[in-house]
Formats: sequence, C-alpha cells, structure tokens
Amino acid sequence: MTVSAATNRLVMDLGMNNGDDTAYYLAKGYDVVALEANPRLAFAGRARFAPEIAAKRLTLVEAAIWKTSGIVTFHVNDDNDHWSSIEPGWAGRDDTATHPVEVPAVTLGDLFKRHGSPFYLKIDVEGVDGLVLDQLREQPTKPSYVSVEDCRFGFDYIEILAAAGYDGFKLLDQSTVGEMRDTEIDYDFPASSSGPFAEDVPGHWLAKREFVELYARTVRDHSGRRLAPRTNWWDIHAARL
Repeated sequence: MTVSAATNRLVMDLGMNNGDDTAYYLAKGYDVVALEANPRLAFAGRARFAPEIAAKRLTLVEAAIWKTSGIVTFHVNDDNDHWSSIEPGWAGRDDTATHPVEVPAVTLGDLFKRHGSPFYLKIDVEGVDGLVLDQLREQPTKPSYVSVEDCRFGFDYIEILAAAGYDGFKLLDQSTVGEMRDTEIDYDFPASSSGPFAEDVPGHWLAKREFVELYARTVRDHSGRRLAPRTNWWDIHAARL
C-alpha cells in the first residue's frame, strides 16, 4: 500500500536556485530540504539562510539529482543560471555559454531515506524532471502534493503522476506569480519564484481527464504544437486527494 505524507511539515525544494522558494516555505512555517547543484548558488544560499540552517529548519544539500548517487558533471550556464543542468544540451540552449563542474549526485530515494517523504515536493531541475518523476513513482511513501515545471514532456509528466497515484491536478501560469500575494502571512511573491503550493494554488483540482483537456487547449496540443505565448510558462501541480 502506498502511504501519503499527509501531515508532516516538511517541504523539499529540488532546484533551490536563488532561494526565493525556500524563503517562502520557511516563512510559511515549514522545515525545508533544499537541493542545489550550482556551487555558487549553494554558497549564496548558505549565507542567506545561515540562521535557518543553524536552527535546523533548513538542510541545504549541495548536489544534483540523478539516476544514481556518485559524482556527475553539471553544466553551469554562464548567462542564465536557471538553465544550468546535468544535460549539456539543456544547459547550453540558444547557443549560450556553459562551463562544467563536478558535483555529488543523489537519487530521490536517497533524499527520502535521509530526510523523510515531504508534505510537498517542488521539482524544477532543468532537463531531469522526468527522471525525478520516474523515481517518485517507485517511492513507498509519497508527498501529498507535487509540482513540476512544464516542458515539451508535459503530457508524459501527467501520465507519470497519475500512475504514481496522484488524482488531482492544477495548472499554474508562472508568468502571473509576481502579481500574487499570500495574505495569510502578508507575503508578495517575487516574479521569478514558483508561487503558492498545495491547497493555495488557485482553482479547483481537476481529474486527470479534465486536466489533460485543459492542458491540450491551453499549453500545447497533442501533436506537441505550443499554443501558449512564449511569455507564459507553467507548473503542473498534483495532489493525492
């Protein structure tokens, strides 16, 4: 039987980047495990969140997530650190410059064994999100809520999440996050952040079939043709209802 992590106060931030999402999760009162492979960003995160790390509210894991644990080559984009990735083609899109660094690698199972299955799992790990979803499907205890950054594999992500037992879906337009506010804690979301999660994501949870129909008329059709303008980008949120 698959167990859901329904009541704990742990959020796992896979792809911490500049730390804005981690800062929000901490402000909401959650403990956080944040993963960041870029050494420069991890260093900045340790400085930004030194009090929370000292208080053991934040565990910052300086590593990439991958198929196996060990050492991997991570490609840092010199112009846009949001694009940095294990996958060189993903990191160097649009012919941008990158440089390689050797970093530790962990699996999702490693993280869950060490820290527990979180209440909410944010997945934004440029180029390997699908790999993380595949690993999530195999975990005996799963987060109650998950989000993953949409890309051309969005239909596949929906299928994997449904196979993992998630039966509620929402679509969040990330270009609107900078206009959102969490009134409960008087918090304005930075424009580059992931925004609200779990029950705070606007809209009603849709069953898979309804959500696929929404996705196919909003983001891209079944042939893969993008429908939404390039100024809009999306996160897929899923829940175990």
